[in-house]
Amino acid sequence: MTDRKTIITASIWVVGIFGLSQLLRLISNVVVTRLVEPEMFGLMAIVYVVMHGVNMFSDIGFWAFIVRHKQGAKEKVLDTVWTMQVVRGWLMFLMIALIAISLALLGSLQVNLGDIYGDSQLPLLLIIVGTTAVLGGYNTMAPAIVSRELKRGRLELIGLASQVCGVVVMLFWAWKFPSIWALVSAGIVSTIVSVALTYNLFRYRHKFAWNKEVAQEAFTFGKWIFLASALTYLAQQGDRLIFASYISAAELGVYSIAFMLVGVVANVMDQLNSKIWFPVLSKVANEAPHLLKDRYYFIRLRQDFVIFPAIGLLISLSPWLIELLYDERYHSAGWMMQVLAFSLLGEGLSKLGLECLSALSITKIRMKVMAVR
Repeated sequence: MTDRKTIITASIWVVGIFGLSQLLRLISNVVVTRLVEPEMFGLMAIVYVVMHGVNMFSDIGFWAFIVRHKQGAKEKVLDTVWTMQVVRGWLMFLMIALIAISLALLGSLQVNLGDIYGDSQLPLLLIIVGTTAVLGGYNTMAPAIVSRELKRGRLELIGLASQVCGVVVMLFWAWKFPSIWALVSAGIVSTIVSVALTYNLFRYRHKFAWNKEVAQEAFTFGKWIFLASALTYLAQQGDRLIFASYISAAELGVYSIAFMLVGVVANVMDQLNSKIWFPVLSKVANEAPHLLKDRYYFIRLRQDFVIFPAIGLLISLSPWLIELLYDERYHSAGWMMQVLAFSLLGEGLSKLGLECLSALSITKIRMKVMAVR
């Protein structure tokens, strides 16, 4: 089983680098809000909601499958899953392009889609940003392979370096040519840099292959993850899809700022649970299942001791935080943050338990939980 020193080292990498990543994201967001109009954030929010939706509606847990599989480092497993990942990337792009073409056709027929869905820039934005799905599909499975042994160092540095590159390009673009394309550039540059660095820093290379047995295992493992991901998307992103039909792009931009800041705490929990505790619990489940219950509650107590006070502080300080960081155009995001932050209490209670059940290959429960949500 994984020793405590390895777990602590991996946790430091994840929390430390992720903390820097979130700080960089916050600083860049504060700067960009002073260079571009709130309407642009509202429009980009819908672009990324659509992207995220296509991603979630095609998610069958490739990363988790490799981490959980007893032979996850074998060539036949890696190449088959990588091939499936490439195909998924292209299918995602085609789905996004179809959505974009549909919006363009409805607009040409003068169908009233509202200020956001009817924006003439939206179809092109979707297609341009959608290319990142294809790029990401060709990424190596190295992150899943090294995650099996909690070797997070290089992975976290790659993520931070790609984010820095994206932020630098975005800030320069927003400063010189303030437009929505400055916001678009960040995601594209980050994806390109991430894929390039991953291939250069890890020796793993793949070839197109298909093993029927492995593919069947992956689908069996991921079918409930797929349904859970679809329901998760509706529960977490459905609000913005609905709001886009009823509020202005500027109001949606303000709401997106509140959603992003609350997401920092949610992302910290997700990073710890998926990148650290899931591999740890998977290894215990494979090697010493009789110890799984004790290990789960050992982790649970210590994580809750940190997470729940942080949520309480966020609820209390949200309006003050918004007024400190943003100009008056965004001040209404303060009370929105307070309301949104209450959802973190439920996430804090459920995330680790879901990862523990996934470590036992009981993925159906995710679908049931998200159906209730």
